[in-house]
Amino acid sequence: MTDASPHAERPLSTSRFTLALAGAALFLYLRTFLLPATPFIAHDDQTLFFARAVHILHGQALYRDVFEFVPPGTDLLYAVGFRLFGVHAWLLQAWSIALGLALFSIITLIARRILTGLFVLLPGLLFLVFDYDVAMVPTHHWFSTLAALAAVATLGQSTFWRISSAGLLCGIATLFTQTQGGLTFAALLLYLVWPNHSSKAPRFLLRTAAFVIPCLLIVSCILGYYAWQVGSQTPFFDLVVFPLHYLSGDFNSPRTYLHQFPPLNSFAGLIRLFPYLFIYALVPYIYFIGAYQLWRRDPASPERRPLILLHLAGFALVLAVATGPRFYRLCTVAPPAILICAWLLSGRGSIRTSLRHSLVATALFFALLLPVYRQAQHYRILDLPIGRTAFSDGEEFREFQWLAERTHPSDLFFNNSGLALYLSLSNPTAVEFVNNDEFTRPEQVTAVIRALQQNPPRFVALDPETTPPNPRDHSAPFRDYIDQHYSLAETFALDHNSRPEELWELKP
Repeated sequence: MTDASPHAERPLSTSRFTLALAGAALFLYLRTFLLPATPFIAHDDQTLFFARAVHILHGQALYRDVFEFVPPGTDLLYAVGFRLFGVHAWLLQAWSIALGLALFSIITLIARRILTGLFVLLPGLLFLVFDYDVAMVPTHHWFSTLAALAAVATLGQSTFWRISSAGLLCGIATLFTQTQGGLTFAALLLYLVWPNHSSKAPRFLLRTAAFVIPCLLIVSCILGYYAWQVGSQTPFFDLVVFPLHYLSGDFNSPRTYLHQFPPLNSFAGLIRLFPYLFIYALVPYIYFIGAYQLWRRDPASPERRPLILLHLAGFALVLAVATGPRFYRLCTVAPPAILICAWLLSGRGSIRTSLRHSLVATALFFALLLPVYRQAQHYRILDLPIGRTAFSDGEEFREFQWLAERTHPSDLFFNNSGLALYLSLSNPTAVEFVNNDEFTRPEQVTAVIRALQQNPPRFVALDPETTPPNPRDHSAPFRDYIDQHYSLAETFALDHNSRPEELWELKP
């Protein structure tokens, strides 16, 4: 990369892109699998979607037999994967690789419209090492962003076929996350009705219809199927009323912004600090800087229209997570910001050149360091019902081993989807866990107790009570029931949990 404008360089060749894609695949594999072929344990919210997909395989219906407050896209996608390949530990991490490669490819495709030469690969590199790597939890947020970026890439040339395809992709994004898909749809619709893009009224109406109809059609068909299957009242409450009224508290609040920095008492914390600084510096501020530079740019510039589209879609994605801007959510909407950052650094000037070279050198250093660090850690291997799995947390290994020795596949278990998934245990209730805030409604607690009475599992996972108690905590009846009918069997101080986890055993 030189001081010359990247737009004077040769376009990226297919062979170079293929080589970059292979490098991305190797990077992701070394971050998700212990050599030669043992997957690392999957954590966090992805296990909830995997568990719901297993429920679907067993013939249960979302919104009736399984509680879900986002559209069914992620659950259905994982259910299809399990149907094709079976429920295996390797498949859980393979989804992370496939999603990362898909995002890397679409980011590079968009980059080719605003950058040229090897510089086209910079957004994908920054995305992998500073964004996706620290938030590699394939939930609905990532899939919705992927569909939104695909819509942006498709709409680059405004033919009727591309407009219809972009509308369809916005509908798919909505089927993963209602807010991200809906706001992306609004942003792209605004781009289509931009004054410079609509010279004749009939053509304008046809373009608008070509975009709106596919989106509405796919969303209404999928959600209409569930409304027909379980009735319209429950899906409406789960998808509209519940997110608006009960996704509150400290976890889903603007107060969460800048509150997730990693602890700096270890080498891993220091490694993770730079990606946090990178994402927090970009999102959402880069859109205002980019918009100002775009306003100053020549209106006849060939990259002006794709940049306008990218700014609109990127800012819409940021608005979708603005009510709860946790670091993970900011990561999932950061790809457009990374693309704009690369564009801003692509021009002439000594300052831009220095920043560009420093960023490239740092990204390449992390691309080499992170896989080596991941593979060099000490791991313990456990053969579980869904396959061999690697653990870096000794207490987590002990918990899985302890429960595996005392249960068999299909045994009943409640309140930890990760344990249930890897040990092939069955959840007798319609919810994955009982929380200590508004997320768990009183009627859900009542239903959980009723289900446990009808089909009591031998073991139940439980977090210690918070001190002082949350005034919005509705779990007291559930905790009383566990205290009366179960006894504490073992406690595990997990590294990835802020509090220890307890396993309670049914009293004789």
